[in-house]
Parts: sequence; structure tokens; C-alpha cells
Amino acid sequence: MKTIVPANPIKVYLRQGEVGEANYLASNVAFIIVDGPPKYPALTFVTISGTAIPSCDIAFARVLIDGAWVSHD
Repeated sequence: MKTIVPANPIKVYLRQGEVGEANYLASNVAFIIVDGPPKYPALTFVTISGTAIPSCDIAFARVLIDGAWVSHD
């Protein structure tokens, strides 16, 4: 198991029912736990409040780069 602290702030979004921008719960990531085999590790994002979120529950994520939240689709 490995713990990674991101260099840039990360915000993860979880679906909350119907699909639409207002129907996502956003959480800021404090650190990421990497566990399992190197080829297919399990990622768990831990929020600032201490909530563990498995990567399979995340709809999308954004990273703060140069003052703008960037999403890779």
C-alpha cells in the first residue's frame, strides 16, 4: 500500500441521482491510497474530511492548474 499526496489540488465528483451539473457532490482530495498489484492497483481517494471514496464511485475529477480547474475527458 502506498499513500500519495497530490502536488495540485484535486476535486472529485460523485453522481447524486439524475445526470446534470447540479446533481454531483464535489469533494476535495487530501491524499490517494494505492493498493493492490502494480498492473491494476485499486485507488481510494480520501477527502479532507476523511471520507474514503473508491475510484469506481467517482464520475469525474478536476485538477487546479494555474488557477483554473481542468478536467481530462
